[in-house]
Amino acid sequence: MNNETQWAKPTPLRPDGTNLLPFPVNALPPIIGDMAQAIATTTSTDVAMAGTSILSAVSYCFSGVYRMSAKRDHTEPLVLDTLTIAEPSFKKSPVMSLIKRPYIQFAHDWNENNKQDIFQSQAERKLLQSKLEALEKKKDVTAEEIAKLQTEISNIPASNFRRIAVDDVTPESLVNLLEENGTLLMISDEAGMLGNFSGRYSNNVPNLDLLLKSWNGETYISDRATRASIVLKKPYMSICLACQPYVFDGMINNPVFRGSGLIARFMYCFPVSNIGSRKYDTQAVPEQVAENYKNLVYKLLGAKFTYHDEKELYLHFDAKAYSEFVDYYNNFIEPHLVTDMAFCKDWGGKYHGELLRLCGIIHCIKCALNDRNPIENRVTLDTFCNAIEIGEYFREQAIYAYSLGDIDLGTVKAERVLNKIRSKHITNIRQNDLYKLCRCTLFKNAADFGETMDMLEEYNYLRREKVQGANGNNKSGIMVFINPNI
Repeated sequence: MNNETQWAKPTPLRPDGTNLLPFPVNALPPIIGDMAQAIATTTSTDVAMAGTSILSAVSYCFSGVYRMSAKRDHTEPLVLDTLTIAEPSFKKSPVMSLIKRPYIQFAHDWNENNKQDIFQSQAERKLLQSKLEALEKKKDVTAEEIAKLQTEISNIPASNFRRIAVDDVTPESLVNLLEENGTLLMISDEAGMLGNFSGRYSNNVPNLDLLLKSWNGETYISDRATRASIVLKKPYMSICLACQPYVFDGMINNPVFRGSGLIARFMYCFPVSNIGSRKYDTQAVPEQVAENYKNLVYKLLGAKFTYHDEKELYLHFDAKAYSEFVDYYNNFIEPHLVTDMAFCKDWGGKYHGELLRLCGIIHCIKCALNDRNPIENRVTLDTFCNAIEIGEYFREQAIYAYSLGDIDLGTVKAERVLNKIRSKHITNIRQNDLYKLCRCTLFKNAADFGETMDMLEEYNYLRREKVQGANGNNKSGIMVFINPNI
């Protein structure tokens, strides 16, 4: 083949995530958007990673307090679960650390400021329990006396030092933490702890129920023979995780994760790589931006921690925003479930609910910034448009994410051949010799290998020509020429 032969760029064997919408950081409310952009600048990362994670983290501030209502029998809690998928060296840890810092600090400050009240409440409860134990041992005690004391104990709310963030946690520990705190934020730069719920410590028996129920605040009952039953009336947990691609591959191809609906509950982010062009001397997060972010998080958490009513508060659209939401659902979301979202219907079926959650989260932040009551003010069309911009980013990311879970055997075979070509730095080779190099259980025989070569030629990774046999051999062969652009 002539060296001057023009080669076109090969067609990717897998979807490569190019040409997807950039993250619409301008659709985020002030302060939140400023912090996301500042984190992206100092870490030289795609703002999508910080923007996605900061939304998920701030959703914790509203879980168990507000629900977004579209119509009377459809409401959504303001819980947003996100998963960022990125290769090593994407600076996932620094991004997550900057986002969660005020949440960790608030929990510490809250516990320090309230520790005397916490100790006093614990002591009062303990004294009454000791009194109850002594009363039950008396011979002349009446049932009425015991019931009266038990009622008195139950009227003292269990007071514990608060937790906001959890990281590597087992299902059993999570039950106890949610019993003590009601709501939690699972935030980590490693999603490996999800393996704890897929059966890592329970003889491969999955235990996903609490993860699933805490997305929507459904009652969870934990019965164990060794202790009293634990009833979680409305458990909520916002999940904000990042992981490497191999972890995500295991998740998307896990029939339990997929079949249970866990995969469909996440908003996905595949940040664009800046590796190779990053600079160290970037601008650090400006002090004023960091301070504004901390103050906003403290304000939101302060309101959450002082709200003690079990009844959630409902947010509503104004007339114009509701009309646009209905139109968007009827004329866009539903038709797309049989087109570009056809192979991720489980995710697409929840998309309108995720939009409602985004509307509620953005609305509550805007109200906090303007010192307005989110209940007394309706969710506006402007807020709905912000949610659509962000939602469309996540919709495209979800379609891409699901496409990675639908890789067929033909693609796996083709990747095996390409990996061998790259590792040996092959520029041209006889097809029979390449077959010998790639021989493994993937290929049944030379004809099967030939089908893979047909695929690679169709995708423009190589070209083939018939050549005469060497050294007087009359038998012709096939010479393979490799595209230098692979």
